[in-house]
Amino acid sequence: MILIATKIIVGIHILIYFATSLVVCNNDIPFCRKRFNELRENDKNWRNRYLNGEGQNLATPRCEADKEYNYERMCMYKKICFHSINKGLPAEPYLLIKSKSGIHAIDLTTLNTTVSTLNTTVSTLNTTVSTLNTTVATLNTTVVISGLARGTMEIDTVENNLYIADNNSISRINLDDHDMCVEVILQNVSADDMAINWIEKRLYWTEYSKKQIYVANLDGENRTVLMNTKSYPSSIAMDATVRYLFWTEPIAKFVRGISLAPKYKVMSNRAFSEPYAITVDCTKNRVYWLEKGIQSGVDHIVSSDYDGVDQKTIKSGSFNDHLLGVLEDSLYFMKNDLFYVNEMNISNGNISRNILLDNNSYYDDLVLVHSSIQPQERMGSFRKSVILANETIEFHNKLEEWLPRQGYWRICWRASEHGWAASTFHRKCDGKVPTITIVQVVKNNKSLVFGGYATRSWAG
Repeated sequence: MILIATKIIVGIHILIYFATSLVVCNNDIPFCRKRFNELRENDKNWRNRYLNGEGQNLATPRCEADKEYNYERMCMYKKICFHSINKGLPAEPYLLIKSKSGIHAIDLTTLNTTVSTLNTTVSTLNTTVSTLNTTVATLNTTVVISGLARGTMEIDTVENNLYIADNNSISRINLDDHDMCVEVILQNVSADDMAINWIEKRLYWTEYSKKQIYVANLDGENRTVLMNTKSYPSSIAMDATVRYLFWTEPIAKFVRGISLAPKYKVMSNRAFSEPYAITVDCTKNRVYWLEKGIQSGVDHIVSSDYDGVDQKTIKSGSFNDHLLGVLEDSLYFMKNDLFYVNEMNISNGNISRNILLDNNSYYDDLVLVHSSIQPQERMGSFRKSVILANETIEFHNKLEEWLPRQGYWRICWRASEHGWAASTFHRKCDGKVPTITIVQVVKNNKSLVFGGYATRSWAG
């Protein structure tokens, strides 16, 4: 049975939610510090007792009961010690840029922004926030997560998750969550760059020192080596609509058809030139990369089609190795001697505008956020739901018509293997955007919730 309901979904305020989530604590309050340590120990005990060797929930009645008990304690703690930190991301399109001190969000339409500062320390499996301060700066940045080590980031516009890599881990933040909960999904990794397959729900990353490219599920499960590269892989990009993976070593290559032993094609191998940052335009099937001139000292931004044909030099100069992005007819990059992001019209090569940044920071990555950069069906993963497998195409089309214009379905919460009581699902998911809830009736006429899908936008 499919239950369709327009309701509101909230991001849950979780402190030490199981399977690694953000812990936010006002360390200046003795009670909060003491209770925080108690809850962290409870979480550790719960994981040791109820998670198997692969980190999966055993889903026993006692396991679920203990989870509910700890959840209620966390909710009570949250009311006393939690702070609201996210003042709201700008409307799409916007730009996220990562400095050595944090991540900034800039509205590309108005350039109007605000600042929040979150000092973050990654410790073992949990992310601990030891202090929390809110400031205002001339940069006007919507979200700043500070205290992170230098690293890379990537966006999943379907699930609206931001993936962040530091020296030893990969974390993700759901940007719909008002409290910006940080979840550590992978430990003991050293990712130099990441790419998302938003259709098949896979995460790819390069590890330069190991000469390897890795792949895992978006939750960090099933990590494996995709391939051993001949040289040191640097930047990586993905077009999931055609299953092409691009990366740079010091030569740019691509993979057609992702497998554990893919064949690759050399797209560029220029003498005295080393490519670094790489990005793709999925709407035009173009790939862009930045080449550092070894002898000349002149850098070039180069573009080609997915077969390496029709290569063009878009811009020459001295550029930041890691900052490169494309959105519609605009290319975004940073020069080494300036402290702003250049927005350039690709068609005519003219600089459209310069986006001023904090000149006290070194920037090591940027991502552009807009639904067009990762094209998908409007039904997205919802159409592939096993619960909808036996429904007619007419029923699928009716669901799609129910969507707001320019909306997309995405999973908002997936229940355990055995489902959830409806009250549990509502508690976790009520409060934000129009939603479809997937319900299955089992024995004793008890309805269990197995998942829910929410739209990305109210636009209609």
